[in-house]
Amino acid sequence: ASFDMGFLNVAFKKLLQVEKAKNPVIDTLELGRFLYPEFKNHRLNTLCKKFNIELTQHHRAIYDTEATAYLLLKMLEDAAEKGIQYHDQLNENMGQSNAYQRSRPYHATVLAVNSTGLKNLFKLVSLSHIHYFYRVPRIPRSQLEKYREGLLIGSACDRGEVFEGMMQKSPEEVEDVASFYDYLEVQPPEVYRHLLELELVRDEKSLKEIITNITKLGEKLNKPVVATGNVHYLNDEDKIYRKILVSSQGGANPLNRHELPKVHFRTTDEM
Repeated sequence: ASFDMGFLNVAFKKLLQVEKAKNPVIDTLELGRFLYPEFKNHRLNTLCKKFNIELTQHHRAIYDTEATAYLLLKMLEDAAEKGIQYHDQLNENMGQSNAYQRSRPYHATVLAVNSTGLKNLFKLVSLSHIHYFYRVPRIPRSQLEKYREGLLIGSACDRGEVFEGMMQKSPEEVEDVASFYDYLEVQPPEVYRHLLELELVRDEKSLKEIITNITKLGEKLNKPVVATGNVHYLNDEDKIYRKILVSSQGGANPLNRHELPKVHFRTTDEM
């Protein structure tokens, strides 16, 4: 829903002089994945066909909106049959189905600050490998929130939702996303070099602007901004070993689509 809400928030600001919508939002795509995990896909036209909801001139906004509204009513009825009647119950139950398998995971850094946090960290690691493993270990946000006591959550690397949000949206739109984290992370430009190679970031200037915007956002939200290195190995010369491991996985690993960045344990001067 973040893509659609971006447009709605622009309209709120333009027409109502309101920064953004304050009301709760339900993402019908994620709700569909949760309620109907047996479906092969959860596109609007697929769901409308399943439930005999008329969808004319698909991809025209006005018709898609009307069909989505009728579809949402059907979904809410089905959710009620599962005992879910309130908005917060959706978030609490979202991790109970296999809907997480169809979502693209974001990276995050999780640090334990005391014995309770260490116990919760072990719990999350176990859950991610035993109950929520799908191609890679995953953990639903609902579980992360459930076991958050004694933990610090960082925004991680370019595959974290804060950095990715900054690549695609304005800093104002990323505020809600960033508010979830205890601290924000920025890394040396060299660590993000592959984003230029893949043309996901236009140029060096744009890359530095993203880093600056994350720093400013942390100051605005009164959250620590930490310079980290996305460390994967100790010494610079160890890069070859990671390259061998990644290359052995062939096309199944998206890291093979670009040159691997240097992610050794940097000294203060290197940072």
